[in-house]
Amino acid sequence: MRFRLLFLCLPVLLGACAKSTGPLRLDLIGNSTLTSGSKTVAANDTLRTRVYAESADALLKRLTISVTYNPGPGPILYPLPLSSYDPTKNAPPDLKITILDSLIVPASEYLFENRFSARSTTGTELWQYKVLNQAEENAARAYRLTVRKPDSAQVFHNFAVVMRPLVSILPTADGAQARDRSRVFLGLNYGLLLPRYAVLNNEATVLPNQQLVDVVCRVRDGSVVLDAPAYSTQPAPAPNPRWPQPRAPRLRRTSLSADDFTKALTAAAFATAFDNGTKFTDSLSTGPLAKPQVVAFKTTEGKAGLLLVNDLTTGTAPLLNCFVKVQK
Repeated sequence: MRFRLLFLCLPVLLGACAKSTGPLRLDLIGNSTLTSGSKTVAANDTLRTRVYAESADALLKRLTISVTYNPGPGPILYPLPLSSYDPTKNAPPDLKITILDSLIVPASEYLFENRFSARSTTGTELWQYKVLNQAEENAARAYRLTVRKPDSAQVFHNFAVVMRPLVSILPTADGAQARDRSRVFLGLNYGLLLPRYAVLNNEATVLPNQQLVDVVCRVRDGSVVLDAPAYSTQPAPAPNPRWPQPRAPRLRRTSLSADDFTKALTAAAFATAFDNGTKFTDSLSTGPLAKPQVVAFKTTEGKAGLLLVNDLTTGTAPLLNCFVKVQK
């Protein structure tokens, strides 16, 4: 996958950077709205990092971005009694994923913005950025984000997430252009949001990320919907070499209210809501969502959960704000 050079007003942007010097430079641009250094953030915080690379001796070749979650982003299912908890045995193992691994259209300068969501559980995430030029020289930058969230001995994981499906223009087979808004990929087990380039990419390094995705937030026919990756009208439906084994969580409509969602506190309550729910037109898609709708689901592993549409905006700037509870 190749990315084009993005031209912005560099003298203004480079006023505050985390810099590396030498013939090949990789800078993390910093201001009040950008993340360029280690800090503590809120769970599921929406963040942005702007990366600027410059190579004096050879043209730029490749940019890679990875993140390591310590412990892994999954919730902890505490044993009983709680005093028997051992972090070396009960905590999820560390997880490292490649967010971006892409060839760059050869150039001496390159600017890229990484938009991402912080983890939904307590822990750290180490973000690493690396650029390579055609002389095989490399430069790297990194920072660590810390999330402190009151943990719970409950048998379910809960998180809030904001999804903004963005418009992109994609070429079609006949050379024309098609509008596609499938830009936000959510893992229900972990509460992780992934950008499109971390999921649908020709590089084999990002293919494992597809197994983290349960639903895709997109705009279809003017409505915001949630589709399972295996849903037939996805941009890369199965069977497809870009998404060979899509996950297939089942989604059901419920008559639950926002108050019912708040009162549901057990895995049994989630399972009951799913069993009593009614099928959408397709069990792999919610169809048009509405506020304050409650959707029941079961992940591919059979974990039951509920999703509450807390806020919804359509139009030119679609937004889906929802609360999720899922069995640990």
